[in-house]
Amino acid sequence: MFEDLENTLKDIRSELSLYRQLFALSMTTLSTKKQVAKFLGVSTSTISKYIEDGRFTEEIHYFYNHDGKEEFIPEGIIKFKQELKHRKYEVKKVEKTLNPIASKFLNNRKVVSNG
Repeated sequence: MFEDLENTLKDIRSELSLYRQLFALSMTTLSTKKQVAKFLGVSTSTISKYIEDGRFTEEIHYFYNHDGKEEFIPEGIIKFKQELKHRKYEVKKVEKTLNPIASKFLNNRKVVSNG
């Protein structure tokens, strides 16, 4: 009984691997900077920034082809987009401070701000 279950799981894993490869072959529309930018909903300059600041990793999100141009890896780009959806952002409260001269002028009184 457990052997049948194990064999079934091996078959499923093998088939899943095949589907992943076929899917990767069909995703050639995510190979250029312009296509990736459109897919992520950002500008091409943002994609360049992602490469410069390390958010895109070489050999995971992109590689350099034989012409020395960036080519993007669809699977890595899709995973990046999924991670963006699940990323939590911390909102930091910025405390406003007065210029020292203004503070001296106001005799160190607190200033109430509406914004």
